[in-house]
Formats: sequence, C-alpha cells, structure tokens
Amino acid sequence: MIEASRIYLTGFMGSGKSTVGPEVAAALGYAFVDLDEAIAADAGKPVAAIFGGEGEAAFRAREARMLRQTGTREGVVVALGGGALAEEANLAWALRNGTVVYLRAPAETLVARLSGGGQAGRPLLCDDRGKPLPPAALREKIETMLARREPFYRRAHVVVEAGEREARAVVREVLRVLGVMPGGVFS
Repeated sequence: MIEASRIYLTGFMGSGKSTVGPEVAAALGYAFVDLDEAIAADAGKPVAAIFGGEGEAAFRAREARMLRQTGTREGVVVALGGGALAEEANLAWALRNGTVVYLRAPAETLVARLSGGGQAGRPLLCDDRGKPLPPAALREKIETMLARREPFYRRAHVVVEAGEREARAVVREVLRVLGVMPGGVFS
C-alpha cells in the first residue's frame, strides 16, 4: 500500500485526470482539486485568458505556486494540468510531497478525445487566433508535446494505462495500485 495524504494525477490533456480524480478522491474520502480550476479561481479568469493576456510563462509561474500550496493540505487528490510536471522543479517537488500517478494514454486516443470540441479551453491546442487546430495539425501538436512530456510523466511513482479503458476501470486500477482495493474490486 502506498501511504500518501496527497495524490497527484498527471498525464497529457485528455488522459482522464479530471474525470478519474473526483472518483478516486471520493473512494479515499479525500478532497478533490483540479489545479487548472484553482489557478483560474485564484486569477479571477479562465486559463485561456491567462495564456492569452499574460502568456504561458506567467501561467506556469501561477501553476508552480498553486502546486506548492497543495502541500499544505492532507487527504487530497489533485488533477494536474498536462504541463505541470513537465518542469523539473515541479516534478521533483510533487514526487517528494505526494504520490504521483501517471494516467497514460497513447497519442491516437488523445487525438480522438481532444478533437471535435475537446480543444475548447485548451490554449496549447489552438492556433494564434484561439481557433482549434485542424485535425492534422492537432495530431502533430499532440505527438510533439507528448514526446517532450513523456520522460517527465514516466518518472511518476505509478503508471496506469488509461487509453482505451472506461473511467470506472481506470479508477479501480488507480485504487488497486495505491493498495486501497486488493485485486482492483471497486463497487
């Protein structure tokens, strides 16, 4: 059993962190925090507006600060933005201060999940005018970003395959690898 009062869910956009996180938190009796939502609430504007008005570097600074604020909490599952741990200092901090779980999904699954409206509110998957990337450009962008982030994600304490699985099966697997549910039985 992994002892952790803080669980950090990492993975690419569309891997299921915000879907799986609340269910894992409920099963553990923990609070749930979506870090992007916390950043938006703290800034008083949506993530896309932060990117558009302040730039990615300013967003990443807010993200690092808000990530570290989660270290003051006990009994929390935190869904991280896809790039939160693709920075050495943030990854090292999360590995020291909680259990990091990587929800891994292959590029083709991510492209399918993020196409046709799944790009909304995701500034890194839009063009310079804020319009969703067309399918070929979206695929290329996801593959490029995933290749850069994968080495960081792979350093998580635990890797859970989340590609073609239903959310409930991913929740069961996360709980199983955390040692909460022997054999992955979850009802």
